[in-house]
Amino acid sequence: MTRVIGIDAGGTKVQGLVMDMEKNILFQSLSGHGNPSVSYEDALRNLSSVVQQCLDHTASEGTTHIVVGMAGGGSGNLSQRIQSELSRMTSLPIILLNDAALAYFSLIGNRNGVMTIAGTGSISYGRNGNREGTTGGWGHLLGDEGSAYSIAIEACKQIAREMDSPMGLSPLSRSVLREIRASDAKGLKGFIYSSTKGDIAQLAKVIHKEAESGDEAALHLFKTAGEKLAAQTVALMEKLQIEKNPVIALKGSVLEHNPVVQSVFKETISIRFNESTYITDSISPATGAVDIVEAVREGRMTYE
Repeated sequence: MTRVIGIDAGGTKVQGLVMDMEKNILFQSLSGHGNPSVSYEDALRNLSSVVQQCLDHTASEGTTHIVVGMAGGGSGNLSQRIQSELSRMTSLPIILLNDAALAYFSLIGNRNGVMTIAGTGSISYGRNGNREGTTGGWGHLLGDEGSAYSIAIEACKQIAREMDSPMGLSPLSRSVLREIRASDAKGLKGFIYSSTKGDIAQLAKVIHKEAESGDEAALHLFKTAGEKLAAQTVALMEKLQIEKNPVIALKGSVLEHNPVVQSVFKETISIRFNESTYITDSISPATGAVDIVEAVREGRMTYE
């Protein structure tokens, strides 16, 4: 029976699935983050471990393709480097693409539309006929607006501004400082400049708690995130010339589990597209590997 290995290599974890063509999961492997733009060596080690475990499992017999959706995969020559390393492990065809494209196929399949992901990072990926494209996905140094990392950094920038001001610290700033066990500028800088992107993004959980209690500063951060993610999504739909009734899939902890961000996201998009269809589902992005293999076999998609 035909098998496919789907790998979702995101900013928080790498998940590998061995599946049949009906998307039944026969084996799963998990490891740490898979974004080579953040740490190439760590991402390669985690990704290689998951691929090897999937290949070694008895369920992988009959596998025809390995499909890898990788955060930061389009950065420089990282895709080629990763693909070259993985090719040393197996002779199977390896389809390597952005993690947003993999997630797109898991929820939208072969329909036209846009997928926006906002988790540790953020990106939008869409298709319209033969057109495909992205907006966002610039990484934490150039963008990632609306992501958990961006929200956390904005909160920390606010702390820095307050520390430079005679007005004192806001309740939100005090909560964030307690979380990182810091009480002054030295402690804040120490945390920011010694922590990983993922560790910083975790501060969004603290901000979420404050927003739930009605903190206006926290709510403002989330509303701004929703607006930025919507602007990114609308920009992609216009670039792809999607003119009406778009299908929009939402993925990632910020968009899926934060009602403020999601509500503002939809309200902002409705200004431009008032009849949108939204899809949210906890299905693993790695399941999109099956749709991608089918699209390749049918000639609807090509890969190098």
